[in-house]
Amino acid sequence: MAAAKATPPLAPRPISGRSPPAPANRRRPRAHGWHGLKGQRRVGPARRGRFRGGGAWRRFRCGRGGTMNYMPGTASLIQDIDKKHLVLLRDGRTLIGYLRSIDQFANLVLHQTVERIHVGKKYGDIPRGIFVVRGENVVLLGEIDLEKESDTPLQQVSIEEILEEQRVEQQAKQESEKLKVQALKERGLSVPRADTLDEY
Repeated sequence: MAAAKATPPLAPRPISGRSPPAPANRRRPRAHGWHGLKGQRRVGPARRGRFRGGGAWRRFRCGRGGTMNYMPGTASLIQDIDKKHLVLLRDGRTLIGYLRSIDQFANLVLHQTVERIHVGKKYGDIPRGIFVVRGENVVLLGEIDLEKESDTPLQQVSIEEILEEQRVEQQAKQESEKLKVQALKERGLSVPRADTLDEY
């Protein structure tokens, strides 16, 4: 008696027009990009984090509005070009002039510059013209309010008079310093002199 042949199992019929599920070992077709859309590259998590950045960092750099609201470092001086500034140097001189140019090292170019000397309640201005200042020599830089510039209690005098007043003041300081050093030496003490031009 011949054995009956086993009939193969029937494939499931599609329901409502859907195609039957693919076998588990069937290879999926390769898509053209991310989600099968042609022309769009897939961006992995590492690349996304590298270029996109976090929201907190964006808010720190650009503020809430999304626009840069400050310029860091020396670049912040760009908005002060063509304005009148006061510059205090490391050697004690005071310069007043219009800021015309800067660079990445904070080197300044001042136009219509005057060197202002203060002695007591008097001051005098010495014209210097165009003045180039190295950035490492700047101690203080500030904009001058043109509306309040004339409202000063100081008295302006001539160049010769202010230079003579300065010479007398410096001479008095030197005499006072000598007396102080002599008094300390008699007591076995010494005072180191600070040099304003020390390299640091």
